[in-house]
Amino acid sequence: MTCRITLNLPCEISEAYFMGFNPDKQYTMTQKLKVFLLISILIVLMTHCEPPMVVTKWSGQTMGTFYHISVYGPEMDEARHLQIHDGIDSVLQSINQQMNPWDPESKISRFNRLKAGDTLDISPEFARVLDISGRIWESSDGAFDPTVGPLVDVWGFGAGSKEKKIPDPHEIKTCLEYTGFDLIGWEVTKLTKKDSRVRLDLAAVAKGFGVDAVSRYLKSRGFTNHLVEIGGEVFAMGKVKNRSWQLGIDRPEDFALPGESLSSVISISGQGVATSGDYRNFYIDKGRRISHTINPKTGEPVTHNLASVTIIAPDCARADAIATACIVMGNTAPEWLESLDSVEGYFIFRQDSVTIRETMTPGFADYLVK
Repeated sequence: MTCRITLNLPCEISEAYFMGFNPDKQYTMTQKLKVFLLISILIVLMTHCEPPMVVTKWSGQTMGTFYHISVYGPEMDEARHLQIHDGIDSVLQSINQQMNPWDPESKISRFNRLKAGDTLDISPEFARVLDISGRIWESSDGAFDPTVGPLVDVWGFGAGSKEKKIPDPHEIKTCLEYTGFDLIGWEVTKLTKKDSRVRLDLAAVAKGFGVDAVSRYLKSRGFTNHLVEIGGEVFAMGKVKNRSWQLGIDRPEDFALPGESLSSVISISGQGVATSGDYRNFYIDKGRRISHTINPKTGEPVTHNLASVTIIAPDCARADAIATACIVMGNTAPEWLESLDSVEGYFIFRQDSVTIRETMTPGFADYLVK
């Protein structure tokens, strides 16, 4: 908002205000009072010319979950708010059309129906997600693997699973035959598979990628102070009310709602944040806790005591994938994380049913709100 203020001032007041008091000239008390009042009025006018800074919000559904977006900046009218909302949905719809495995017409669903050796044309965005996935798969020695979906299904955690039950060992063995990120290949914009049974599911990185994409969109529209969250994965840029954005880290209590019980609070700006845990999706079978996190190398649910990990990284896509790898790796995750550049982690280990132990990489402490 731009304001132009035009005032017709008496000569002596103009001289006093714009040139300063002339030491060789005597001003009356009335003239001095007029100058004081004029300055006060100008300050009030100039203050009211600045548009109010507010937090504007959008929300919706995408990728089988919900998104929440906040922007801190000048107040906008309804038309502008709707325009930005449409832009956000357009960005997310593009990613959904490519990477949503529950949409039979999406690119990833078409790939999953391919025969071995056939190829599928993919977008640079899709290739970028595969590149990120491939690097984390290799670095984590296969702990992160986007082909683990069939194993998740046989343990009863897939979207199409009818019941949660311990699978037959033969089922697990069969699924392991076509689990492995090295069973797919891509080059520039061509994607192929070595085994027709291979199924790709990028859910553990696509949400983070979507967060980054929306953040880039908002920045391109001039919103440099914003927070984007999709299903718990976050990217924050700039500030809100003169401070960095603050996020709570949930205490890993079974079936607790998000935000119900916090372990810590962090302050971030210019980073992506992702959390992975085993405390919201599991079942008990004959006294055995069955986690939804399946080790792609063994085909079995993880049995370690790492209950939750929160990752801070330069982008949310990497944070998302790294958090998934860590929750598979368990006790060895902190050591692996220290080998990665510009990545910090906060780990919560379950000691027993009520006691937890927290540890973190050295740089994570810089983000904690004291």
